[in-house]
Formats: sequence, C-alpha cells, structure tokens
Amino acid sequence: MKKVVCFIGPSGVGKTSYIKRLMKNFCFFLPDVVTTRIPRTDDDQRYNYVSKEKFSAMIATGKFIEWDKYNTYYYGTLEESVHRILSLEENGCVFDLTPQGYRQILEKIPEAIAIALLPDDISWLKKRLIERNTDGSREIEDRTSILESYIEEVKNLGIFVVEAKYAPSSWDATFEEIVAIINNNVTKEDE
Repeated sequence: MKKVVCFIGPSGVGKTSYIKRLMKNFCFFLPDVVTTRIPRTDDDQRYNYVSKEKFSAMIATGKFIEWDKYNTYYYGTLEESVHRILSLEENGCVFDLTPQGYRQILEKIPEAIAIALLPDDISWLKKRLIERNTDGSREIEDRTSILESYIEEVKNLGIFVVEAKYAPSSWDATFEEIVAIINNNVTKEDE
C-alpha cells in the first residue's frame, strides 16, 4: 500500500519545509491545490488560483477530494491529482491540511497517516508569521488571532503530535520523528 501522509497544523509552523524534505528524500508528491487567495512570492506551481465563484462551481462538480475555508480563503485538493500520484509505482502522497480537510481525507483514505505539527511555543510562531513577510498585515493579524483555537482544534483530532521548535538545531530531530511515524505506520491507538 502506498503511503498517504496528512500534515495538519497552523500557518508558519514548518509543514511546507518538512513536506519538501519528504519529497526530496523519499518518493512523496504533493497533489495540486486550488485556492481563492492571492499568490505569494514563495508559492510553488501546485497552486491554481481561482475566484470564489469558480471554486464553488468546482465543489458542485466534485473536483476536490477535500476542501475547506481557512480565514477568508478557500483551499481544495484536486482529486484527479491525488489519483495520478498514487497510480504511479512507489509514490506516496503528502497533504497540507486543515482539521476539516483531514476529516474529509480520512473518510476516503482511512489508512492515511496523520501528523499534527504544532509549535512548542506559540510566541515564536506569531513572530515567524510576521518575519517571513509573505502575507499582508491584515492576513497576518487574521492568522494570529485564530492560532490558539486552531491549535486546540488540531489537538482534539487525536492524531500524532510532533512539536515544532524554532531553533534550527532541532529541525533534523523533528524530521526524524516524522519519518519514524511514517515508517512505523502505526495508528494513534497503537501508541
């Protein structure tokens, strides 16, 4: 069985960095995502930008394997992209999801491995959102205002939690912990 890994966690916690490492070191691929948000300078090619009307039409025609609204923007993963990735030999699929998106994936792919990536200290995450300078001040304010409730929602999913630290010296150990969870392919109930 090919591995399907779902990362769940707030913006800025490092999900993208660890996903890129999985892609580089193992045979994982990201599916294509459609969003209504404005492009950022650090975005990659997997994002497709559409209007809210187009996004609604795509929901109505069943284009997404999962979708959700995060702050004021909609995000959805194209189901066709997931099937394409999983149809190729040895490939794994990795998702960057909200709690609601994860619940939708779990309904369709119950063997998916879920990892919550949460900050060990919320203050560094707020600082990082400001310092990375990829969002406008309004969006940063929106994201930081929901951090605590979002983190609680993620904790309540009952999935593996990996603590993300701000110190670069901890990043390799965090990645090794993520890889161990994936390799062991255990469920939360087995812990």
